[in-house]
Amino acid sequence: MAQYRVVDSDETVIEEKGFDDATSAYDWFKTVAAPDDSLGTVMQVHDNGEWKNFEVSDGGTNKHPSADA
Repeated sequence: MAQYRVVDSDETVIEEKGFDDATSAYDWFKTVAAPDDSLGTVMQVHDNGEWKNFEVSDGGTNKHPSADA
């Protein structure tokens, strides 16, 4: 299980959670952790001992998370 976290534009960790797959993590990011799609909100994945950006919001819309698109 991989660990993911959401970081706001001020680099404050909002929430951290484990997922078995990247699609579930992406949907969590878009619908739960960053539902308003604030510009600069980042989802990171813990990989080989460091946090790496997985997704960066661009201030768009979250009407269609990946599982529903």
